[in-house]
Parts: sequence; C-alpha cells; structure tokens
Amino acid sequence: MATQSIEAKPKMKVVLAEVFGYCWGVRRAVDMVEQARQALDGEITTLGPIIHNPQVIEKHKTMGIGFRPNLDEIGGGTVVLSAHGVSPRVSELARDKGLNVIDATCPYVTKVHRAAKKMAQEGYQIVLVGDHGHTEVKGVLGAIEQVGGEIYVVSKPEEVAELPLGRKVGVVTQTTQTAANFGAVLAEVAKRAYEVRAYNTICGATDELQAAAEKLASEVEVVIVIGGRPSANTRRLRDICEKEGVPAYHIETKEEIQSEWLQGKSVVGVTAGASTPDWLVDDVIRYLSDGEQRLPERRLLADDEVQSAYH
Repeated sequence: MATQSIEAKPKMKVVLAEVFGYCWGVRRAVDMVEQARQALDGEITTLGPIIHNPQVIEKHKTMGIGFRPNLDEIGGGTVVLSAHGVSPRVSELARDKGLNVIDATCPYVTKVHRAAKKMAQEGYQIVLVGDHGHTEVKGVLGAIEQVGGEIYVVSKPEEVAELPLGRKVGVVTQTTQTAANFGAVLAEVAKRAYEVRAYNTICGATDELQAAAEKLASEVEVVIVIGGRPSANTRRLRDICEKEGVPAYHIETKEEIQSEWLQGKSVVGVTAGASTPDWLVDDVIRYLSDGEQRLPERRLLADDEVQSAYH
C-alpha cells in the first residue's frame, strides 16, 4: 500500500546515501573550535560561520563560542578562521591585532590557494570556477591579490566568453563544484587561450557525496536533502537528484518536511551536505521511519589531529 502522508511513516522504507554529511575538512573545523573552547580561557569567536550550517552556529552560541562576520568586530581573545578559508591579508590583520589565531581552513581549500598562486606567479591569468560571492572564492581572490595576479570568477561556461583572456590561462575550481561544470568551463577556456594549465581542485569528498546522491536518486521515489540554506554543496546535491528524475527537497531540519512530499511514496532517500552534522541526519531518519531506523556509527576525527591546532 502506498504511503499517503508523513503520519504513515511505518510503511515507508528509508534509504540512506552511501556517503553523506560531514566531510573530513568540516568535521576537523568543528572539532577544532569546540575543543578550543574546552581548552582555552577567554573569548573564542569564529570569523564568519565556521561552516555553512545555522544549527551548528546556534549550538556553538550555547557553548560560549561567538560569531562575528567582520574582523573589526572582534576585540580580543581567540579567533577561529572558518573551514572555507580567508585571504592571507585577513589572517595577517588578525595577528596584527594581537588575536590568538586558530586556522581551521580545510586543507583542500589551501590547495586551491597554492595552485592558483603558483600559476599566477608564473604569469598565468587565473580562472576560478566557483560561486560568485562565496566565502571560499573570496579567500582565493585575496590570495591572488597578494601576489599581484589577475583572476576571474566564473560560475558557468557561458560566462567565459565575457572574459578578456590572454595567451596563458590557469584554471582552478572551488572545492565543492561539480566535475561536469569544471570540465565545461575548462573546455570553453581552451577554445580561447593558446596555453591552458588546469588543476582539478574539487575535493574528493565532494565527488563522493555527489556520486552517492546520484546513485541514491536512482533507487528511491523521493529524496530529502539535509543541509543549511547557505550551503552550496547541499544545493548541488538536490540538483543532482532532480536531474535523475525524482523529486528532491532541501531542508535544514525535520520540522520542514511536508506530508504532501511523501504521498504515494513507499521508498524515501536521505542524503546530507558536507556541512550537515550527524545529529540532524539522525533526527530526519528517525522521524521518517517512526523511530525504527537510526544513523549508523560514523568515524570521528582523531583527537591528536585537533589538539595540534592550538598547542
């Protein structure tokens, strides 16, 4: 019998994506700020959201971890740089203010900075495939500005035609882009430049999340995608599922699930963006299954990897 409403959850099979939720870099950043709070006295403030998940930010407020969007608003104590990274100048200014700086930038984001700077210093114009205005993108722009390079941000291949490209062009990508979009932009750049060098700086965890979401969508009748509204990678997971021909809904918490989404459906898939904590995923799974299913145990970051951040 088909499920008619969310109240009929016992008749619904819940299928969890093979890969979902926190990637290593996000888990590392969250653990760094939370363990810093336990180990250090004084004010601890994140510069911008540590990750793009409002529920995590609210949890941190209850732990005494502050949040400020601008460095000028942080007067003292410890500042934690987000997983998305910042420009080198911002990091320098924080230290010049006498702040204790904990850099929680994802190592994969740091690789984007290094690759782009290397090519810029070798005379390449840089094309960054990314979301205009995204925190990670702003950090890369600042890194290229520091070395006096020339950089352009494009979010889709159609934007390449508008760029004043020269003979030598280097291409990198925001870590959460899709391989398809990166490849499409690269193909357009190759049509217009004599020499093209490219680094595929998409995070491996992003590839795995997206592949798992695509597979999940092929096996279920509807997909619930959990993640913060500001999370670009979560929105892409929803888009990937929809391209497979199934309805997909982006939610932050279980309270947003609407009964009409599930009417006539007997198999629902669940996935989550890279900034979504396990406890939010568990809430949704238990809600959909009427408590009959729980989140499996997840691997946690080793304590010694976190402790080294501030000792």
